Amino acid sequence: MFLNIGRRVFFILLLFITVYLFRNYFKYNDHIEFFDADISNNCTLVDIINKNGVKKNPDKNFNNSSCSVLNYYDISNLCTQYITQFYNQSFLDKIKNIVNETTLEFINPTIDPLGFAIHLYCHNDFMKYHFDTNFTLGTRYSVIIPLYLNEFNDCFLHIKDNNKNEKCIKIDIGQGIVYNGDRVLHKVSKQSEQGQRITLVINLTTSSKSHLFGDILQKIRNYMFKEFTL
Repeated sequence: MFLNIGRRVFFILLLFITVYLFRNYFKYNDHIEFFDADISNNCTLVDIINKNGVKKNPDKNFNNSSCSVLNYYDISNLCTQYITQFYNQSFLDKIKNIVNETTLEFINPTIDPLGFAIHLYCHNDFMKYHFDTNFTLGTRYSVIIPLYLNEFNDCFLHIKDNNKNEKCIKIDIGQGIVYNGDRVLHKVSKQSEQGQRITLVINLTTSSKSHLFGDILQKIRNYMFKEFTL
């Protein structure tokens, strides 16, 4: 009986999260800005992530995604150069100028440790179409910076534009993009057998303040990531 109640509660919470996310469909924005990033291809990250990363298991997340992830604290311990280079006011000012915002903040890693994360996509890894979460009261911006792409990489960001056409967004080493990830449907296509793709994903907001409902959903998301990955 308790198991059935737990399942009902889980699916009710999942429904609330889905409704909360898809409200952004009515503010749809498929605009993407490219910028230069001072990065060189770093193949050593593959071993670091394979050894220390958390693997998303599609069998436990409704077949929505599969990849290996380092969160903010993992990055701080294992590859701190990316904290030094991108988790600072200078980088925020750069993105502020690109998106024409007067304020911009990192999301506190104690609230969302995946707000600054590194993702590795190897054979058959993918992420289905989705909206990014935004549990703050501000405007959400998603930043993606490739850190490693091998010669066999066939894994790319795809979006659905305003006309529902699918577009492949190819980002080279030395580039980054910023866009409203909570306002455009996007996915990561399935990786080839020998392909490897590593990206730094940074979530930014014009205000990190949130309401009670957003706080609850953020805690649920953190719990679901922990319980439904490995």
